[in-house]
Amino acid sequence: MRVENEQRIDKLDNGECAAVDSAGGFHRDSVYDEGCSLKNTVKVGTRGSKLALAQTELVIRALRERFPQVDFQMVTMSTRGDRDTSRALLEFGGKAVFVEEFEEAILKGDIDIAVHSAKDMPMEIMEGLTISGTLPRACPQDVLIYKSGRSFDRNDSFVVGTSSLRRQYQIRDVYPNAECKNLRGNVGTRIQKLEDGEYDAIILAAAGLERLGIIDGSAECVEVHKDELTFRYLSTESMLPAACQGIIAIETRTSGEACDMVREINDTEAYTQLICERAVLNRLNAGCHEPIGVYSELHGDHMKLSLMKAGAAVSDKEKDKEIQIHRKTVEGNTADLEQLVEVLIK
Repeated sequence: MRVENEQRIDKLDNGECAAVDSAGGFHRDSVYDEGCSLKNTVKVGTRGSKLALAQTELVIRALRERFPQVDFQMVTMSTRGDRDTSRALLEFGGKAVFVEEFEEAILKGDIDIAVHSAKDMPMEIMEGLTISGTLPRACPQDVLIYKSGRSFDRNDSFVVGTSSLRRQYQIRDVYPNAECKNLRGNVGTRIQKLEDGEYDAIILAAAGLERLGIIDGSAECVEVHKDELTFRYLSTESMLPAACQGIIAIETRTSGEACDMVREINDTEAYTQLICERAVLNRLNAGCHEPIGVYSELHGDHMKLSLMKAGAAVSDKEKDKEIQIHRKTVEGNTADLEQLVEVLIK
């Protein structure tokens, strides 16, 4: 049975918002005493792509800084989504395609921790497991990549590579004549397909590109030119990100040493965003591969929560119908998350 562990947003004594799970553990600074005895070895599960390895190395680095006496070992695993790159992700049914094997490994004791891209996590998590923490969020935006010297006007016809329905509908809202084709594979493979001329442009997440060092992002970044390619950051107004895009989710059992250690490195703001954005998906009964964008911005206790839903039909017979993009934004206090979500989805 797969169930989502109950989580809520509570107020800490210092005024910060923090996530609290059903076990009652706060995701906040230090609960360990310096002399506390910990297990000698902790196994951290990861997919084998360069991006997955880079993200897992960030997690292990943070854990080693906090717990230098522990040997954190990286364990590489393969998932259904990695083994079958010929099908679009939607064809898998959107059910834990990059997650299930890791959850089973945690429950069996083969690994202690699993590192995921939070946007790929299903709403339902196996019983006995939880998202124990996150690292600070990277850039949540999407990036349109194309060969330098090329430009796109609104009415141009060109081929865009992306398997995401969310990206397909939003890019066609900006460029109505764009043709979207399935694009799978790791980041390097996708860029190579662009360079080989299989696509005129592709769309990738900025966070992955930056974590791999392909581009150096910044808060003011709009466009980057590198290796005869142009990387154009798409605004969240025109391309609302997937829920939790740019967040690294760290999964463990709901209690135990691994869970406690992850909570020690948890980033409160990113975790709060994860809880808020997943709450919207949960209320909509939506999966991580549906044409829905969700993004939260936090300013202290104040939150701005945005939603994009695409209303176009997806059957071959109806592909030429006009795309209906519905966008809505609400603002309020993080303590009123449930009410904000209800207003947002109406």
